Amino acid sequence: MSFASAFTMMLLAIFPALVLYAAFHDFRHYRIPNWLNLTIFASFFPVALLLGMPWEVMLWHVIGFAVVFGFMFLTYMLFGGGKFGGGDAKMIAAAAVWIDWAHLLDYGIAIALAGGVLAIIMWLWRFLQVEYHVWMQGDTALRKVMSYQVKLPYGAAIAAGGIFGYTLSWWKTLLAG
Repeated sequence: MSFASAFTMMLLAIFPALVLYAAFHDFRHYRIPNWLNLTIFASFFPVALLLGMPWEVMLWHVIGFAVVFGFMFLTYMLFGGGKFGGGDAKMIAAAAVWIDWAHLLDYGIAIALAGGVLAIIMWLWRFLQVEYHVWMQGDTALRKVMSYQVKLPYGAAIAAGGIFGYTLSWWKTLLAG
């Protein structure tokens, strides 16, 4: 492997590494920090420039980001109300800059599907916890456990959708090569 191809692969690994780190952070803390979302967004520009992305393609990526950011901002302001976090909304928008305009819908569908799988897994995990508490601690523990709201570390679903959309986008020719 030449230095140029090793350097290219290293640059191509930046986005997946960042979104996977964000997913891991969300699992541990149920929070995606602003600095991480800003890093996901801002790292697009030097990587795109270093890998020779044409200006018109880069412009469509930025337009896609702006549309997704506007949509997420409105969605959060109108319907958020504790249903999902601001960090999740920012991560969806920040990762969108890495996705081609033509694949933004695929990105959104992949996030939704991964979110559904995540919800099922978290629900099953919660069910197993309830079973454990019922068998080990009796009825009072059951009431306490059942009143608990299940949190979803949605950063994992966003990371899955982001990596899926990334592999469909302009980067795919470099990833294959």
